[in-house]
Amino acid sequence: MSAENVTLAELGFMFKEELELCQVKAGDQVVLITDMNTRTDYVQASYAAADALGVKIFEVRIGTPFNPNMIASEGGGDTLSSLPGAIQAIESADLCLVFHVSLGAPWMQAARKKGVRFLLIIDGPDELKRLMSPPGMKEAVKYATALTNRTKEMHVTSAAGTDFRARLGQLDTVCQWGYCDEPGHVDTWGGAHFSTWANPGESEGVIVLEPGDCWIFPYVRYFESRVDLTIEGGFIRKIEGTGVDARIMDQFFKGHQTDPDDLTPYAVSHLGWGLNPNSLLDQMILHTDGHRIASHTRAWPEAFLFSTGPDDQGGGQNRTPAHLDLPMFNCSVAYDGTPVMVNGKIVDPKMIVKQTQQKRLSA
Repeated sequence: MSAENVTLAELGFMFKEELELCQVKAGDQVVLITDMNTRTDYVQASYAAADALGVKIFEVRIGTPFNPNMIASEGGGDTLSSLPGAIQAIESADLCLVFHVSLGAPWMQAARKKGVRFLLIIDGPDELKRLMSPPGMKEAVKYATALTNRTKEMHVTSAAGTDFRARLGQLDTVCQWGYCDEPGHVDTWGGAHFSTWANPGESEGVIVLEPGDCWIFPYVRYFESRVDLTIEGGFIRKIEGTGVDARIMDQFFKGHQTDPDDLTPYAVSHLGWGLNPNSLLDQMILHTDGHRIASHTRAWPEAFLFSTGPDDQGGGQNRTPAHLDLPMFNCSVAYDGTPVMVNGKIVDPKMIVKQTQQKRLSA
């Protein structure tokens, strides 16, 4: 299914449904945070939805484009933080719709403390339609988050040779269920996953990435060759592989070091998986033109998401911009010895959400 199959009229109804999930009601104030590159059809759909709901709405448009790949610490903060009027507008909102990746931005964190809700809208229309949060998603994701918060050790294995242990409990677990209905919550339309962070320095073992596993941030591509990562004391100490993927990863980490002894790019970052049964695994093949599929790639229930770099979103001190998100398939995960995922299938029934869309739409 291509973006052209979603008409502007249908997009308006989709935005209205999403705002209703966010518990937006007549008289509330919605603020759009946009730049010169924001899709005009999304802005128009936002206004149409707000008008239908009796919501007050206006736009804060920034002349300098936001960095589309910025996820840690700066997230547009350098632009907005110098505009006190924009900050005042954001903090006056009940809900802000944001059309770039702003996680970690200081203006967002400050407004969250005042109860402002933030919804990121960064995927194509077809992904927004398919990944609209199905019934039971919030309950399943919050259950997974609570269970993770009670867990002391995560153990990840695979037939390929992954054998990785992470101690948990010192940092936070955060989750997204696809809409914002709680004060101070940040979510992504299409979001359906949770992320936890290992205790700093307390993860060990081997991660094996196979052909068919994925890079989804900052690159969007499938692994073409096997890569073995040896992890000691919370950092990747060895990268082994003979193909292009190992070379890319080695250069990526070295390129982000501040000096030869800087290990922050090599740190283990967030761990978790998606829970949306409506997501499809072939979107990176269908969309080869740069079409953004940020939520789809994090919603897959079949994939364990291993990432590297910063942990500041979980309350840690590592703020390196060297962030990789790497979904891995066919993994098994145990919490304190109890299986919750086996060979890429979730086995805890409270994490399983019923599929609400047919598995394949036309390409």
